Amino acid sequence: MSKKAETDKNEVVVKTFDQSPLAFPAHLDENKIIQELRDRVEKLKIFDSLGKTLTSSLDLSEILRLVVERFGALIESRHFGLLLIDAKTNEFYYQYPPDTDRIKKSFAMGRGILGKGLEYGFGSIVLDPSQSSDFDLEVDAHILHEASSLIQLPLISKGQVLGGVVFLTEKAQEPFTKDQFNLVRSFSDYLAIAIENASHHQRVQDLTITDDLTRLYNSRYLPIILEREIARCRRYQEAFSLIFIDLDNFKKVNDTYGHLAGSQILTEFGTFLYQQIRSSDIGIRYGGDEFVLALTKTAKKEALHFVERMIERLHQERFLKSRHLNIPMTASFGIASFPEDGQNIDELISAADRAMYHVKKSSKDGLFAAPSKVKIAD
Repeated sequence: MSKKAETDKNEVVVKTFDQSPLAFPAHLDENKIIQELRDRVEKLKIFDSLGKTLTSSLDLSEILRLVVERFGALIESRHFGLLLIDAKTNEFYYQYPPDTDRIKKSFAMGRGILGKGLEYGFGSIVLDPSQSSDFDLEVDAHILHEASSLIQLPLISKGQVLGGVVFLTEKAQEPFTKDQFNLVRSFSDYLAIAIENASHHQRVQDLTITDDLTRLYNSRYLPIILEREIARCRRYQEAFSLIFIDLDNFKKVNDTYGHLAGSQILTEFGTFLYQQIRSSDIGIRYGGDEFVLALTKTAKKEALHFVERMIERLHQERFLKSRHLNIPMTASFGIASFPEDGQNIDELISAADRAMYHVKKSSKDGLFAAPSKVKIAD
């Protein structure tokens, strides 16, 4: 055979190979195997990159964004939850998605499928979770009412359960597989490290902006939160409200029962305020017996209704019960809202403060909202 003929033959072979990706015998299905291997390698690359990014981040909100957007896509689930355990109460709550109610819900350990996983520190795939004998509607259906399956895994660091993760598939989706469970299990180790790092960083930051007595934020945090909220509201054309609060007749309590009792009332009132607000809201001890609440995405009308409900609850509250005193307390509330009552930090603080003193100087035990675009007289 001539060299030209050999070359022509080789060219035909090359063309046939390039143009026919299914040239392998069908029973071997090698192309499918190769594609599956490529897909797996690609997923491992994403997984490795995500793990490194997670463990280098100190921002919990950024960590959650990465989990929802990137890892969720990796296991084909857009329904994700992060549960954290409160070390003080040994109860668990949803860090993500956050509660829409102003009072954050906490659950007893062992409650529901997820609570049992946290209590005993084990992970599992649960098919058709609503049919499980452990299913609890309030706990297990917080993210998705009807799921075809869920994966739940505890987040463990140094032998301690910090919380847990849960992924769910919709009814129309195929349930999770063992491979997906193993991927989530490996990922949970990265996430536990990331959350612990973020928590340590947050605790260090909180020490500089947290009030030692009430555990609310201190006055140093107020301009930070106001600057952030004003920028966000301008960008998205939203409102938020600022509430100034002053306890009524607090000096009389100090004079009658002593400063230790007064400090305890401030601590208990701080706890009361924290229980009224959503996780997205901010509670601040402004100084002495003055407090501030920043209510995100809340217009003045909504803020008024919120304060009215809070006043009703305060009337039912009793303080210093541990000392067998059962003291009732009232407070004066002033409301100002962005953008109508102030376009900058100083204007908003001034409007809310003036509104509060309007109540303080008259009836006490009530609320007053700053008149929009009207300067309140001294």
